Amino acid sequence: MNILEAKIRIAKLSREIAEHQKRYHTLDQPTISDQAYDSLMRELEHLEREFPKLRSQTSPSLRVGGEPIKAFHKVNHIVRQWSFDDVFDFSELKEWDKKLKRLLQKKIDKEGSLDIEYVCELKIDGLKIVLTYEKGVLRQGATRGDGSIGEEVTENLRTIWSVPLKLNQPADAIAVGEAWLSEREWKRINAERKAAGEPAFANPRNAAAGSIRQLDSRITARRKLDSFVYGIDRLESKIPATQVEELELLKRLGFQVNEHYRVCKKAEEIEAYYQEWQKKRHNLPYGLDGIVVKVNERRLREILGHTGKTPRFGVAYKFPAEQVTTVVEDIQTQIGRTGALTPVAHLRPVSVGGSVVSRATLHNFDEIARLDVRVGDTVIIQKAGDIIPEIVSVLKNLRAGKEKKTQEPSVCPICGGEVRRIITGQKNDMSAALYCLNPKCFAREREKLIHAVSKKGLDISGLGEKAVELMMNEGLIKDIADIFALKAGDLVLLERFAEKSASKLAVSIQNSKRIPLAKFIFALGIRYVGEETADLIAKVAIRGIKSHKEITGLKDIVKIFPKINVADWLAIKGIGQKSAESLAEWFQDEKYQELLRRLIDAGVAVILPKEPGVSGQPFYGLTFVLTGELNSFTRDEAKAMIKEKGGVVSSSVSKKTDYVVAGKNPGSKYDEAKKFGVKILDETGFAKILNEK
Repeated sequence: MNILEAKIRIAKLSREIAEHQKRYHTLDQPTISDQAYDSLMRELEHLEREFPKLRSQTSPSLRVGGEPIKAFHKVNHIVRQWSFDDVFDFSELKEWDKKLKRLLQKKIDKEGSLDIEYVCELKIDGLKIVLTYEKGVLRQGATRGDGSIGEEVTENLRTIWSVPLKLNQPADAIAVGEAWLSEREWKRINAERKAAGEPAFANPRNAAAGSIRQLDSRITARRKLDSFVYGIDRLESKIPATQVEELELLKRLGFQVNEHYRVCKKAEEIEAYYQEWQKKRHNLPYGLDGIVVKVNERRLREILGHTGKTPRFGVAYKFPAEQVTTVVEDIQTQIGRTGALTPVAHLRPVSVGGSVVSRATLHNFDEIARLDVRVGDTVIIQKAGDIIPEIVSVLKNLRAGKEKKTQEPSVCPICGGEVRRIITGQKNDMSAALYCLNPKCFAREREKLIHAVSKKGLDISGLGEKAVELMMNEGLIKDIADIFALKAGDLVLLERFAEKSASKLAVSIQNSKRIPLAKFIFALGIRYVGEETADLIAKVAIRGIKSHKEITGLKDIVKIFPKINVADWLAIKGIGQKSAESLAEWFQDEKYQELLRRLIDAGVAVILPKEPGVSGQPFYGLTFVLTGELNSFTRDEAKAMIKEKGGVVSSSVSKKTDYVVAGKNPGSKYDEAKKFGVKILDETGFAKILNEK
């Protein structure tokens, strides 16, 4: 990037960040997440470091917060309210630690290593409050504002039970802390706002800020705000010599102090504390967005001093962001095994949710039009848990005029075949996605095979995506039956396959000929038949589906499954309409019946499951559906616990479903559960019935 491009980018970023500061700090109407805001700020700071002459005296990077709202009385802070610099990974933390020690050694003229104690505290995701006491009585409560000027919100802060109106000692003091709202209370408030036709708060932090800035303190009183206090800015007597002693004094004065702080001496100990709370944070009633690391000894803090905008003695070590900004470098189209065309954004690599991502799904071309996303755009992407990253919104104010629109394709970009939307479901709705209608499209066949050999399917070790594509290009395989006909001699001639690797793969293919029935059904790649549905079919099939004979092997599947109609498939608890129609269509297709016969001829055999849950098991006869992000355990762990107790896990919700377990950000299954009147459990409720039964 040259200096002219940097100048234009810095100007656009500055305007964008200033607008979001105003929306966040002044209007309480943020339109992007904290993580996305942080990402924009980090880009601006990076450019200002690279081009220091372009840094303006009014740059948003010099600000701590935003302007106070005019509806409240402005107050000048007696003590400037600072904000710590952020670090985002262990390497940045170690660099901060080294830099701090180098600076201290220089200032105190000491040789050798410095033994510094750090205090690690949880970084509560709330709103900073500044509390002023005279002779032990609360006289003023204020928000941070821009660090120099805040808003007086004394009457609102008086409504928080953990903010003492009178200290246990008649001291003149200024204390600082965080006001926060529990997730449960946030949900309750949003339910009330929805019923009243008011917009919901985006998150508990936003709800806490909105509550504290209510002009009517009676409204604040009805919202169960809470607080933690973590520092003393001023005290008539001497402030304690260490942060630990300061926290102990705050407790004696009557403040609520978060007990989860820890003294650490090494960066590795800080990292262990960070990792511990990153895992445990979802079990707390309040939100965390990281930890705060402070030098314990006040004498050393005073020696370190401040930069123009931050203290040097501490740092905020932020948890991985679930939303960040990046740039769309290209948009390409992928074709799935069902023929669906999925546009994928290729991104400037960025860390989100703890991993570096360079691609994000755009779902379909209607979504591209809705977002108006173009190649070259700066976008907000999000990733939660193991979910594929997606683009949330486009920051159109940052456009330079060179961005390129993506046109909806008229033909398949791989085979050149016809593409169009298809009719789906009982209501004959048109699909949102475009489909390649060529059944022999190379991309479709490749994706079918990749799906088949995956871990959840045939699980053939050594047969990955590149190997599948190589074999297809060489004409060795067209479907899964061809895979089982391969010999080491067929493979050794392929590029990248030496004699040893060819032999190992041939053995792996032979070992995969005996496969559990559920994994075999999954590997067939039948539309709307995922892992859970395949598991349901396998468990029921060994006892017989409706009036049909029980399955004892692959030959029975060829004979019996084509005779099973949609109504029979629907009779299996947990299977929905789409899955039932797809199953009936697939097994009645002569082409796929021939494929199954070829698999039998190749020596493929299915391993039958054990008899499913017996009546004595606690979840016997119960069907569960999982949706959303689970934090206390993984999706696979939850499935295993349900199955261990004799229950069944389904991939779709119907009137026959007994429980829907909903984590954060549940999808359409949550809405379906409400429509059908199915009981919905959050993680706490799910854990409760696990322990009870």
